[in-house]
Amino acid sequence: MKSILIKSLALFCAFTTVATAQEIRNDSRERIHFSQYVEPDVEQRLKDSGSTEHSRVFFRKVSGAELNRGAELVIEAEKAVIQISPLDRGNNGKRVVNSDIPRGMTLSNGTERRRVDDDSIALYRKSQGLRENFPDFYGRAHVMRVPAEMGRGKFTLQANGNARADAEYIVYVLDKHSDTALEVQTPRKRFARGGNLVLEARPSGSAGAKLESIATTLIAPNGQRYDVSGQMSANGYRVSWPIKADAPSVPGELWRIEVRSTLRNARDEAIERVAVVAADIFLQTAKISAVDGGAQKLNLSVDVRDAGRYEVRALVFGRDGAGEYKPILLAYQAEWLDAGLREMQLPIDQSKLEASGLKAPYEVRNIQFLDQGRMSVLEYLDGAWKLD
Repeated sequence: MKSILIKSLALFCAFTTVATAQEIRNDSRERIHFSQYVEPDVEQRLKDSGSTEHSRVFFRKVSGAELNRGAELVIEAEKAVIQISPLDRGNNGKRVVNSDIPRGMTLSNGTERRRVDDDSIALYRKSQGLRENFPDFYGRAHVMRVPAEMGRGKFTLQANGNARADAEYIVYVLDKHSDTALEVQTPRKRFARGGNLVLEARPSGSAGAKLESIATTLIAPNGQRYDVSGQMSANGYRVSWPIKADAPSVPGELWRIEVRSTLRNARDEAIERVAVVAADIFLQTAKISAVDGGAQKLNLSVDVRDAGRYEVRALVFGRDGAGEYKPILLAYQAEWLDAGLREMQLPIDQSKLEASGLKAPYEVRNIQFLDQGRMSVLEYLDGAWKLD
């Protein structure tokens, strides 16, 4: 049998205050095991595949005073969609709901100005109907489409004195026909506290687009924001930022990675692009330190920092008639583990393997490890653990 040793993370001795904020949603002590067949001709893998976002949108917060003066929007292509939504505000610790869309707004391209309730702003009628019929969902937004005959370039959205000066709004622009996008890639969707947040970004689509400026913010589920440092180089941008966030972990809720950029297109226009990527910023409450294949089972050594209910999943492969490995079975084991160095055994149903039609030697190629009680995926492992 072959043992695969995994390096332990330093975060086992960090963020103790955050651990107390993680509520255990499942504290059952029952040990549960089951397995199920998977489709052998469909690619199967337990992995964190990361994400890629190509953004042709931007949004920004504006005050009523700014909107009265006119908010400038540079739109690269025709028929862009603009949405404006009011933001709530605080007053003496109380939330003040703002549902008012300024009346009498106009949209100008520098040569002509039109009211946003003009019939040529095609989405006005649709957004009006949506607000009337679904007020809970659309009651606080006004959507408009830039008419094709107004072209592209610099536009001004103006409230003309009809917005309350201290009100705040989000102006969102979908430049959906643009050739210029911001591409953001993350190698995984999960990042452990005490580890590094990693991403790369670059202009995409338009060959002449250049990255002028860029900044990243990590946003917790409770709204707390963290400035993330990165490096620009050769028309690209890379982040490898130590996660020092102290916002509480909320089981089941995702954080947001917001990447704001200014790109220069081939016309030397400054184009805004904002990409938002969802991420799981989790506490590494336990970690697999070693894995051994065995007779009809998988043996795992686990370093448990915080007692809780943990789950392991294993994807088992066998050989077809041509000797090619195909997935057969997904096996599960869940149990309570106290803090310290612990052992987990994952039984593999030999009768199901033999009945599958695939042949030995069988092996586990992918493992997923979860904190079931706190609803966190802790890690994925790749290997070739033989089931002797």
